[in-house]
Amino acid sequence: MCEESACLVPPLEQSQNGIPEPRLSSTGSGVGVGIGGEALVGFHEDAISQAAVGRAQLLLTLVLGLGLAAECSELSILSFILPSTELQLCIDEHRKGWLISITLLALAAGSLAWGILGDRLGRRRALVSALSVAALFSAVAAVMPTYGTFMTARFCSGLGVAGAVPLTFSYLSETCPRATRTRYTGLLHSFWPLGALFTSTIAHLTLPSDGAEVVLDNREHWSSWHKCLILNILPTIACIVGLVWASESPRYLLEASREVEALAVYQRLHRLNKARTQYGLTELELPGRSAYRDRPVSPSRNVISHGLSTFREAFQRIYSPSHFKTTLLLATLHLLLGFCYMGISTFSYSRIRETNDLHYFSMKKYISNQNYTDVMFNSTVENVQYKECNFENVTFTHLHFNHVEFVNCMFEETEFNNVKSSITYFENSTIKDSRFIDTDLTEQHFLNCNLINNTVLSLLTDCVVDFDYNIYLNDLFKETIAWAGPMVPALLVLGFVLEATSRPPVLVLLLVLASVVSIGIFFLVNFVSTVIVEAIFKVLLICAVNVLTMVVIEGYPCHLRCTAHGMMRSVYHLASLCAIPIYGTLVHTILLFPAVTTVALALLAAMLSTRIQDNSKVLL
Repeated sequence: MCEESACLVPPLEQSQNGIPEPRLSSTGSGVGVGIGGEALVGFHEDAISQAAVGRAQLLLTLVLGLGLAAECSELSILSFILPSTELQLCIDEHRKGWLISITLLALAAGSLAWGILGDRLGRRRALVSALSVAALFSAVAAVMPTYGTFMTARFCSGLGVAGAVPLTFSYLSETCPRATRTRYTGLLHSFWPLGALFTSTIAHLTLPSDGAEVVLDNREHWSSWHKCLILNILPTIACIVGLVWASESPRYLLEASREVEALAVYQRLHRLNKARTQYGLTELELPGRSAYRDRPVSPSRNVISHGLSTFREAFQRIYSPSHFKTTLLLATLHLLLGFCYMGISTFSYSRIRETNDLHYFSMKKYISNQNYTDVMFNSTVENVQYKECNFENVTFTHLHFNHVEFVNCMFEETEFNNVKSSITYFENSTIKDSRFIDTDLTEQHFLNCNLINNTVLSLLTDCVVDFDYNIYLNDLFKETIAWAGPMVPALLVLGFVLEATSRPPVLVLLLVLASVVSIGIFFLVNFVSTVIVEAIFKVLLICAVNVLTMVVIEGYPCHLRCTAHGMMRSVYHLASLCAIPIYGTLVHTILLFPAVTTVALALLAAMLSTRIQDNSKVLL
């Protein structure tokens, strides 16, 4: 038992009388380990094993899984509500990009901050605080009237929900015996794609799927996207409520010198699991005082300087000589996996939209040299180009112009009454003695036109964004189901697989398979092929992330575990942020470039994975 835990247990600090505690040398890692620290690890494993496994771990997994689902929902919800928010908050393409970027930046900053706080305040306390921030600002975002306030609220909610990943996995792992650790973390991770399924289902039930319906819906004071945002908070609130009755991680309590509280947690786990035998450990078996690290007391200082000092100390510990190589390797792997995952997501979404647009415009109607006199148009005009046509005494009333072009046309005594437009332009045309009543046609819709003696009454909007009715939300829903659905059983099975094998071979295999699947990018021809390749690749990559998560948890001592995981997730989200513009550009190149890029990155990650030390037998 001692040899198994030696490489993870932190050395004891000097005792208060200045005499250093005795140390043992690790046979495997060369890192000094205190006798007392080793005693804590051994005592925890013995105590948690006697508490048995069952209902307690299952309930905790369910509660923590809701928090993990909330983290996935934070990103998933953006793709569904962007069309509605774009119209109501007048968001152009540049601002939409910033909205996604600011969310990823918040996730990166929040992961690091809550990870450090998880080691300082405790897993449960930090998680409740993080999710409370997320729930509060998610609700605030739903009622924000402007782009700036909405983006600020979304940033704050992202900061909060970012704490879910680095806190939940450490929390659950420290409440399970070594033998069943991966089984329950696999179940926990399966809630992440369930979060995407929940969000897509809520969006499918509440949001309009057609652009014209979005326009009508946004006339309401409380439109559908507000309701969707509010409903999306439910997993976060449910997790907070569940944590009220949850116990703190007993391993953290031992580390924090709260051994009596830790014993109470072990006993409670034993009762919840309804073990037939009586719990054997009492206060007499608790580790002696020499087992605990003496925590340095920080001098009195203001909040800002204390916070900066805390961050500096965390970085110094993570990048100390005993952890430097491990940290660098794991951070590089998280960077590659985050880049590949967000890259394939961006590429697939853009590719599907581009394919749909090509199909849509292939059916465009071209009408030229036609004369329309005393005619009334009262139904939607869509995907049409009028060229060198004359409109005299014509009325366009109560209709939508969707992707309509008027090129070199003549309008005389024409009335546009209650007309809504989407990607519609008048180019090199003459418009004379005409009336515009209750329309959203502004100056940007008239390109090099000759406007003579026209009347404009009650312009409906002052927003310069030309909203595209082709939003393809149904395809986005199908795409989400395609990758999130199979990801759930894959993570469940992986949890059992990791119980019987070491981490590096599984990680290498998953990444090699991902590189092989990414060759399929070169053969994407339609919606179905794009979704299949994306789904398989993302399932393999998230399974690899699950393995890497276990490597992080097992690779750091208790007082650095959340900090390390938070740092890794921060790198993951920053890499995701970098991937969006790069893969967005690759959409407009030949398919060879994104295919080769993804294959190369996945193979590089597989090669680096061979250098990971297997700590599957260690005790936490």
